[in-house]
Amino acid sequence: MSHIVLPAVCALLLGMFPPAAHAVDPASAAQEAVPARLQQGATDHAYFAAREHVTDLVRQVAFDPQAYFPNRSIIRIAYTGDDYGWPVYSIAIAEGCIAGENRSRDNCDSRLRARMVRAPAVPQAMRPRLAGLDLASRVTETGAVSTEQVRLALRDMDLEWVEADLRACPGAVATLARSAEADWVPAAVANPTPNDDMSGLVRHADVVRVDLQQHARLTTYSGWLAEGSPGAWAVEMATALEQCWRPISAPPPWA
Repeated sequence: MSHIVLPAVCALLLGMFPPAAHAVDPASAAQEAVPARLQQGATDHAYFAAREHVTDLVRQVAFDPQAYFPNRSIIRIAYTGDDYGWPVYSIAIAEGCIAGENRSRDNCDSRLRARMVRAPAVPQAMRPRLAGLDLASRVTETGAVSTEQVRLALRDMDLEWVEADLRACPGAVATLARSAEADWVPAAVANPTPNDDMSGLVRHADVVRVDLQQHARLTTYSGWLAEGSPGAWAVEMATALEQCWRPISAPPPWA
């Protein structure tokens, strides 16, 4: 299927505040101020293939929010860039305590925490995806090809591994409650219009995956940051937590 951007959709994407999805054309992308290594894959096919392999491994060992709170997370968010899935950040939100925490049950029942892994920022980058692309490029340049080699390389990449207390973070609990207002069903599906098969198509948009877990129920969204979508809400949640992240003593997922 070809990628098509409707003018209205393009305007929406370009106007969203980071870390939001942006639809861009090759000309505008070429003007971004980014390290030279980020352009290498365009001409070096062997390097491109190696970086694609490494990107998959980086997502598996560092950006899988399922691993942040083993068996405890109720919400998992993974923000990736463009068609290649560059890992930008992942967040898990959990309630209660996890194994190894010696706290009273009353204290555990009230706990509501978030943990995040985020790729280091790229100065002057116009899109969030470039942080993930830069990270994947740096790991590739170490020569890492296996899972264990990628784990070792990530130790020197200055990834953020942080935690936040939602109940102590201004606006975070209110933002969490707004997850119930997300529009999970696109209007084009709920009320299809003949000859409107272009609705909702975007070009090279960043993608957010959101998992909502409650006992035996799992609801998943994966897609661009359409207005009112779970993806747009997930970015709002990340923004609400931004002021509250603190360093965490627990080992990072790649350790």
